[in-house]
Amino acid sequence: MPVPAKINHIRHWNLSGSPDDPRLLHSDPSDAVFIYPDHLCQGYSQEIRLQDDITLGIIDRTLTQAVMVDAPRYGHSIEFEFQLAGPQAGYSFFYPHLRVRDLHLMQPSSRTFKVEIFLDLPVLMTYFQAFLDSLPPQRKILAERFLRAIYRYYSGGVDLNTASITNRLFDPAANPYVYLPFEQILPDTLYSDIMALAQEMPCPITPAMMSVIGQILNCPYSGATRRAYLRRKALKLVSLYLEAFKQLPLNNPDFNCIYQAEAILRSNIANPPTLDVLARQVGTNRRKLNEGFHQVYGTTPFGYLRNCRLNQAKWLLMTSECPVEEIASVVGYTSRSRFATAFRQQLGINPKAFQIQAWQCAS
Repeated sequence: MPVPAKINHIRHWNLSGSPDDPRLLHSDPSDAVFIYPDHLCQGYSQEIRLQDDITLGIIDRTLTQAVMVDAPRYGHSIEFEFQLAGPQAGYSFFYPHLRVRDLHLMQPSSRTFKVEIFLDLPVLMTYFQAFLDSLPPQRKILAERFLRAIYRYYSGGVDLNTASITNRLFDPAANPYVYLPFEQILPDTLYSDIMALAQEMPCPITPAMMSVIGQILNCPYSGATRRAYLRRKALKLVSLYLEAFKQLPLNNPDFNCIYQAEAILRSNIANPPTLDVLARQVGTNRRKLNEGFHQVYGTTPFGYLRNCRLNQAKWLLMTSECPVEEIASVVGYTSRSRFATAFRQQLGINPKAFQIQAWQCAS
């Protein structure tokens, strides 16, 4: 397997570009335009500062080489991302950028084209709270536990209410970067719960969202008028995302049996029940269980189980010095070779190489 190129800072592969680049759909001299090194990637990213607390990003790239990212994430912001082309095309996502370190491998792929909206303080607080309030009660508690765990790492144990924690986590003057990935900060059970929540949250791009994205990509204005227009459209797109997010299965009690089944699988990754037994345990049948997992997680129950096993393996590789054979056994694989194949298929790197990289990051 070819050795991936390594990036220690996001700007290491964002070279200065020009607003006159003919590939841009529209531009202004005030835009920050970046191009990618030819040996890694073809394409560009464009950052349009709409005002001090709102930035619009447009990314169009095709990765030509595997890249290991081992770098601090963007800080001080929350991100709403809308994938228009690529592996997750047709879906939108929410990301809080909490200034932890990012460690992941990006595989060569077909074109990725997406629109991103970054919100900083003070407007961030309004939309972050709106996102939390759109979660069902148990998921909201889980999200708040996640924020509290990150903040405790920053503050050395000081505890505050959720609003105060959020404000401090995203305040650029309050805390330095954390030079560990969140996998190495969170305890085992919380990490597992957060990864499960992340798999429930991809939100389909609705026709209304797509209409606003089209207006953003085809903005006919320039200068201050352009910025004001794009700001209105960006905030409209975020509002449409939040409306659509409330309609996801995680907010629908009809899917409770699917979440019960998910919890059973995640609690028994090394020795899971059969599909028929699992269906009986949650009061449904095999067909409805499969259909429900596809609606919520986009895969079968045992496709989901495979993801849980590999997420748990990733956490163990990043937080322990256990041999790969032992980790394979803990997460339910009967041989190191089968585990290594599954890990490599999902993450693009051998488990031992990933463990070495993670511990270099930690040191």
